[in-house]
Amino acid sequence: MRGPHAQTIVPSFLPARAVRGAVETMDVPVAAGTRVRIVVTRPPATPRGTLVALHGLSGSAESGYMRRTAAQAHARGWAVVRVNLRNCGGTEALAATFYNAGQSDDADVVLRAIEERGLPRPYALLGFSLGGNIALLYAGRSGSACRADAVCGVNPPVDLPVCIDAIERSGNALYHAYFTRSLCAQLRRIRSVREVPGPVVTPGTIGGVRGFDDLFTAPDAGYASAADYYRGASAAAVLAGVKRRSLILSAQDDPFVPVSMFDAHRLASGALRFALPRAGGHCGYWGALRPRFWAAEAALTFFERDGVPG
Repeated sequence: MRGPHAQTIVPSFLPARAVRGAVETMDVPVAAGTRVRIVVTRPPATPRGTLVALHGLSGSAESGYMRRTAAQAHARGWAVVRVNLRNCGGTEALAATFYNAGQSDDADVVLRAIEERGLPRPYALLGFSLGGNIALLYAGRSGSACRADAVCGVNPPVDLPVCIDAIERSGNALYHAYFTRSLCAQLRRIRSVREVPGPVVTPGTIGGVRGFDDLFTAPDAGYASAADYYRGASAAAVLAGVKRRSLILSAQDDPFVPVSMFDAHRLASGALRFALPRAGGHCGYWGALRPRFWAAEAALTFFERDGVPG
């Protein structure tokens, strides 16, 4: 498909086949009164390793790109752990807090949990969009203590102030409206199971994603404001600390993750590589060959050839 908007939008409406094999779910405690639900699937043969996948804003373990990635990883012999971030994928009753882009500790806890459960190494951590920021933030903060053997962020908004400015541009009104509606809908679901301080909001009154983060995400996470949250949760500030072999894969035509923001970080760490293809949109990467979703193929090839031992 040609054009960044077609690449970004159309794949989200296309069916993604069910992930084959036995499905095991685990609820992993990540904070006081808060658990995240992970979905574990394994290939028929002995796995070559375990892929841990983190979804993006308004996504879940069942998002199309997550299911496509799991299917492609199984075909290449990987066990797969798909993580629902806090409150996502129908887990509102499991969490006492919202999810946010800075929750890198959750990645560490999930990796420790699967290690204790005996899932095979090497561990490859793959995050999409907001999940990509979380994965890279974790890699940068943990350095040589990172439990993942390799990391990949697909279209990661590593400089959140730049990305929120981009999504607020008039040309991105459709995306901004979608994310705003999704956040408001999630808030209603959360309020159906627990109290959340703050006003009743609608997409028309909240003031967009920034307004939502000002009222809810930032104070819930201990930040003074949305601007403070965006600064504090951006992975860009810690990319120099990345010690595990890592890849940032982000299309040059992404509508709201400007590829130019990576320029300042090309030499941040000797362990960090960049792949910035001309086209792909935001987590679309829909090609003519099979498998169509080629971002997963690129990430898996990185993990197998360059990223992890074995």
